[in-house]
Amino acid sequence: MDQQTQTLDLRTAPLAPALIRLSLPILAGQVFALLYNLVDTFFIARIDTSNPWLVGATGLVWPLYFVFMATSFGISGGISSLVARAIGARKEKELDRTAESGLFLGILVSVLILAVMYPLASPMLKLFGGEDLLLAYGLEYLFWVLPAVPFMMLGAVFTGILQGEGRTKHMMAAMMIGTVVNIILDPVFIFGAQMGIGGAGLATALGNMAGFIYLLCVFLLTTSKVKIHWKAGNISFPVIGEIIRVGLPQSMMNFLASISFIFYNRIMVDINPMIITAFTLYSRLEQLALIPIWAITSALSSIAGQAAGALDFIRMKASSRVSSMLGMAVSGTLFIVYVAVSPWLFRIFQSDEEVLSLASQIVFWMAATSFLSIPVFMINTIMSVAGFANKSLIYTALRIYMLNVPACVIGAYVIGKNLGATMVAIFLSSIVSVIFYIAVQTRFFHALENGKLKIRIPQKEEIPLSEPEPV
Repeated sequence: MDQQTQTLDLRTAPLAPALIRLSLPILAGQVFALLYNLVDTFFIARIDTSNPWLVGATGLVWPLYFVFMATSFGISGGISSLVARAIGARKEKELDRTAESGLFLGILVSVLILAVMYPLASPMLKLFGGEDLLLAYGLEYLFWVLPAVPFMMLGAVFTGILQGEGRTKHMMAAMMIGTVVNIILDPVFIFGAQMGIGGAGLATALGNMAGFIYLLCVFLLTTSKVKIHWKAGNISFPVIGEIIRVGLPQSMMNFLASISFIFYNRIMVDINPMIITAFTLYSRLEQLALIPIWAITSALSSIAGQAAGALDFIRMKASSRVSSMLGMAVSGTLFIVYVAVSPWLFRIFQSDEEVLSLASQIVFWMAATSFLSIPVFMINTIMSVAGFANKSLIYTALRIYMLNVPACVIGAYVIGKNLGATMVAIFLSSIVSVIFYIAVQTRFFHALENGKLKIRIPQKEEIPLSEPEPV
C-alpha cells in the first residue's frame, strides 16, 4: 500500500483536513489539465486568429467528447463506489474480481462507441448546429480524437479503483503525464506536421494513451486492495452488473448534460451563431474556477463511499456540508477573479470583436450559475457513491429538462430573443435548482436513517441482487 493510504483512515479522519489532503493531488492534476485546455485552445486559435470557426469547432465537438468522458466517469464511478463501500464495510477480500470485470467492460464499451461514432459523426455534428466550415473543422478534429476512447475507458477502471481506495496521488500523476504529452505534441502536429486542427485531436489521443500506460504500471508495480490476476475466469457478470448499476446512471447524468447542449446550441445559433464560439471560449477558461470542485468531489467520493460502507450516515451528511462549504469558498473566490480578468484573458485567445462582446455578456451570469451549482454536485456525489446513482439520475433529469432548458427557452423566445435575457433566465433556474436539491438531500438521509433505503455491501465473489426499497 502506498504511503498516502497507510497514514489516512478515511472512515475516521477529520473531514475538512481529509478532503483537502485527498483533493490536493487531484487539484494539481487538474491544473495541468487546465493548462492543456488553455494551450490547446491557444494553438488552435493561432492557426488563424481571425477565423472564429476553429475554436468554435472544438465547442461543436465538445458534447460528443463529453459523452466519452461521461462514459468513462460512469465506469470509474461504479468501480469507485464498489471499492469504497467494500473497504468501509471491511470486506476488501470481496473485490478480487473487480479489475478483470472492469477491464472487460471497458473494452466492450470502447468497441460500441467507435462502432457508432465513425459512421454517424457527421449527422451528429449537424444536429449540434454544425454546418459549412464549422462542420468541416469539427469533423477533422473529431476523427483524430476518437482513438482516445479505448484509453479513456480502460484508464477509468484503474482510476475508479484508486479513487475508492483514496490513492489520489496516482490519479494526479496520470493526469499530469497525459497533459504534458498533449502539450508537447500539440505544436508538433498542428504546425510541424501541418495537420492543423486535426493535429490537436491526435495529440489529445496520444496524451490519453500516456496516462493509461502510467496507470497500468501503477497496478503492476504497487500494492492495491484490488488485484489484477489477468484471468478471463475472473470476469464476473454480477460484478459487472453492480458496476453498471451504479455507473450507468452516473454516465446518464453526464449524457443528459451533453444532450442538453443540443438544445442550448440550437437556441444560441438561432440568436447568433457566434455565440457558440463565445461560449466555448468562456467554458474553456471557466475551468480556472471549476477545478477545485472536481478535486473536492473526487475526494468526497472516497470519504463518503467508505462512510456509506460503514453505514455512518452522520459522517455522510457532514461530508456533504463540509465539501459544499469548502468548494464554495475556494471556487467562489476564483470565479470573482475570473470575471475580473476575463476581458484581458479572452483577448489572448480571440481577436474577433463580436465574439469578445458576446463572451463578456456570458461570463458574469454563467459564473454565478456555476457557483450556485456547487452544492448540487456534492449532493449528487453523495447519493451516487452510496449506490443510489439512479436517484441522482432522476433528479438531474428534472433539474436539466424541467428547469434549465425551459428557462433557456423562456429567456430566448418569451422574454426576448437576445443573449442577456437567456443568461438571466438560466441563472434564476440555478437558484431554484439548489433549493430543490437541499430538499432532496434532506429526504435522502431521512430515508437512510429510518431504513427505507438500504446501502448494498459487496458479498464474497458476487454482488447482492436485491433492490433497495424506494423512498
